[in-house]
Amino acid sequence: MLLWECGLTEAASSGLKSIKETRAAGSTYCEYKEHNVTHQKEQGAVWFDAQNNCLVYTCAAGVGTEPQAHIVVTQIDCNEFYCDVGTELRRTSSSCCGECVRTHCQHNNTLYAVGESWHNDADCTLLECARRDNGEITINSYRRTCPPIDPSCPAERIYRNSCCFVCRPLATSRIEQLDDVEVTPDIWTAEWYRQHPCLRDCQAGAPPMTCHYTFVVEWYQTFSKACYDCPLNLTDCARPHCIMGDGLQRSITVVNRMMPGPAIEVCEGDQIVVDVKNNLLGESTTIHWHGLHQKKTPYMDGVPHITQCPISPHATFRYSFPADNSGTHFWHSHTGMQRGDGVFGPLIIRRPKQMEPHGGLYDFDLSEHVLVVQDWIHDTGASIFAFHHHSSGDNKPHNILINGRGRYYNRIWADMKRQHRMATQASAAEEPEAATTTAPAATPPNLIQLLSSEPLQPPSNSSESSAATAPHSRPRRGNLQEIPLEQIPHQVYHVKRGFRYRFRIVNAEYLNCPIVVSVDNHMLTAINSDGYDIEAMEVGSIVTYSGERFDFVLNANQAVNNYWVRLKGLMDCSERFTSAFQVAILRYEGAPEAEPSAELRYDHNATGIELNVMNRGPGYPDTKTVAEMRALPIYDSVSGIDDDTLKPEADYKFFVYYDFYRKDNPEFHHSDYYSMAHNVTRENMLYTPQLNHISLKFPSVALLPQRHQLSDELFCNETTLAQQGIDCREQFCKCHHVLQVPLNAVVELIIVDEGFTFYANHPFHLHGNAFRVIGLERLGENVTIEMIKQLDQFKLLKRNLINPPVKDTVTVPDGGYTIIRFEAYNPGYWLFHCHIEFHAEIGMALVLKVGDDDKMVPVPHNFPTCGDYMPDGREETSSTAETSENPPTRVPPTKDISARHLATALPLLALILHQL
Repeated sequence: MLLWECGLTEAASSGLKSIKETRAAGSTYCEYKEHNVTHQKEQGAVWFDAQNNCLVYTCAAGVGTEPQAHIVVTQIDCNEFYCDVGTELRRTSSSCCGECVRTHCQHNNTLYAVGESWHNDADCTLLECARRDNGEITINSYRRTCPPIDPSCPAERIYRNSCCFVCRPLATSRIEQLDDVEVTPDIWTAEWYRQHPCLRDCQAGAPPMTCHYTFVVEWYQTFSKACYDCPLNLTDCARPHCIMGDGLQRSITVVNRMMPGPAIEVCEGDQIVVDVKNNLLGESTTIHWHGLHQKKTPYMDGVPHITQCPISPHATFRYSFPADNSGTHFWHSHTGMQRGDGVFGPLIIRRPKQMEPHGGLYDFDLSEHVLVVQDWIHDTGASIFAFHHHSSGDNKPHNILINGRGRYYNRIWADMKRQHRMATQASAAEEPEAATTTAPAATPPNLIQLLSSEPLQPPSNSSESSAATAPHSRPRRGNLQEIPLEQIPHQVYHVKRGFRYRFRIVNAEYLNCPIVVSVDNHMLTAINSDGYDIEAMEVGSIVTYSGERFDFVLNANQAVNNYWVRLKGLMDCSERFTSAFQVAILRYEGAPEAEPSAELRYDHNATGIELNVMNRGPGYPDTKTVAEMRALPIYDSVSGIDDDTLKPEADYKFFVYYDFYRKDNPEFHHSDYYSMAHNVTRENMLYTPQLNHISLKFPSVALLPQRHQLSDELFCNETTLAQQGIDCREQFCKCHHVLQVPLNAVVELIIVDEGFTFYANHPFHLHGNAFRVIGLERLGENVTIEMIKQLDQFKLLKRNLINPPVKDTVTVPDGGYTIIRFEAYNPGYWLFHCHIEFHAEIGMALVLKVGDDDKMVPVPHNFPTCGDYMPDGREETSSTAETSENPPTRVPPTKDISARHLATALPLLALILHQL
């Protein structure tokens, strides 16, 4: 439906000719004719005029008495267009106001004139500001001359020594090899990553770089001794290794004593090399590079027992892979609850701006405008997991953090109320003490007054230190015993009025807490999801689920002031449970260093369209599902997601359905002692989430590198179990759940949330491939898989095959379905799983085997293997020397079989079977 705003001028309408108005009541799209061609745009779509690039059109929702969607025309005001320092405005035919052309080089916030040179200590290079033949300003880099490396030197022995890469002499023992990874003091500070040579302006035609990083994984602590007097002295909060969280102390697992961990920011085409050193106490680990498909390097995917063996304590594993798909990604541990405890960080792969389809919509794409979101519980993930699965403990996040920090407002407000109540009841008239973790003050002091202008010095622990050198005349003690929660500093995002900024959201959560992101007084222009561009869409808020990433453009066109960036938790963070929310500050240049005046509360609702709405289908004027986004045509020729995937019928179609099922999972309900059938209270009953009534059992070996030790008979799925007479609806089934498809087959997954047990929501992530989201609908509070199959049989499941969005993580509505399509172009074993860690860890996952074993990338030389050790009795009489000469026994994946079914189950396959 097309309606025009009053006052539209002839000049403004010149780009939309021969418009034929239609007034179908309730229409949720805009329709217009241009050059006798009819176009339709979804609500929220943003596009430029074809003839006048100073006009911007937005398909807006109907208001008031006019419920139809309508086109809003905006004339760009060039008077509000500014150029950054080091650039000047020049008129061009392709831009309304012209383009900012660089006249100086900028490096580390310093400007250099053409012809100037300087040294870069980060990578031992000489840099020069120069002008190219086409007039563009560029920085030439001259690396220090290093001696050549012996061509026969293996890659694992090449390391950086000062400025040059050299070949380490061959170690004479295994002990020496363990110390090969260089750990320098630099890697422990965020500044080192901000100065990393791979963090640069990506230029077309520039040679790629090899980007080296070292990750040390270890147990750590929020508000450790490294924080000194933070937050009473805010300069202490910026010290290396100071991780604040929300002020309540707890143990965490982190990389290089940062949370989020080190940011990897590179250019498309670079080679990323990360040495992961495991310093955990008796725990293994792995790192998954979420969003990278590892087409040429499947052994680098980081899934334990699928693509590699776990990295043992004291061991180091080198990940090396190309940065071959640009976008907003992140890395995280794929072992246990480590992601929830802090092992994650952003991974940003940029392209030259002229190659960005939406590059004209923003002026800046800055590292500081990344929001890494996490849900937060005040205990370790393993403790919460054990309490929830073996007792009556809940799994609800207490809080939400932005870039590792945030205030615990619900606790602060509760303590204020309790303090007020106690003060009212007290007979004494004395004033209450200042706020701490047990009794915060009602009015926090001005944080700006706490800033110290002196350079950071190691605080003295001496009781004789002058009280004047510390805030509030407190002697410094190394770190506070009582932490004032209301003084935890917010994350602040800086902008300048008149400019447009690209923001990147990374959802690193591990529990069921979808997040609504909005910015007060600002609309968001969504341009990208999971690294794939979409048609620009103006929205008021974006819902993001665990594992998802969204990019949006924020136009800093409001009055100079401070504004709240709001994060509101849904599902297990909703008002039904913890009402978890968090805020950051959007601060305009020139605004006071103060908090915004707008009210803070959980039930704040942003105006405008809500994108990626939770548990709702398409067709509503105020919300958009992810399936209603539209991909750009550039992906029609990209392997794995090209237009071949959008043919009428897929080559292979699988129904993947799930719910929480009332079965005696033997890991948590012993059938004799505390079965769900008797003697267990309702709050102690654990319903198990399963895919097709099967829990994934991870093998003891690593499937990809040890595939030649395996037999397909060890794998199971719904079909193979039914063929053997096993009814997993009645019995608890756990096995190596694998779906096999030929290489390059078009695969369709119809993912169904039956929704009977709980009102829930699950995000699913596919490794090794992106996919098209061709359908999404909520049918009711619950639905059966039989109903879905019947609807599909009669062609009643809605599918969109015209530019459906591309993603690698997607939500499924409760009582509904989501349909995804992809071309299985990447041979290997790839995990498909719910991205809620409590669900994935107990088997809400399956493995997709793509292609035959001989089509997969060969196993790297000396790649680690793992497996069971089960002596057969002969070793007991063998000498040590004889044993060491024998080759290791190939052990297939273990078979867990209930004793009750042992006699009948042994000939079948690896399962756990338990009668209810």
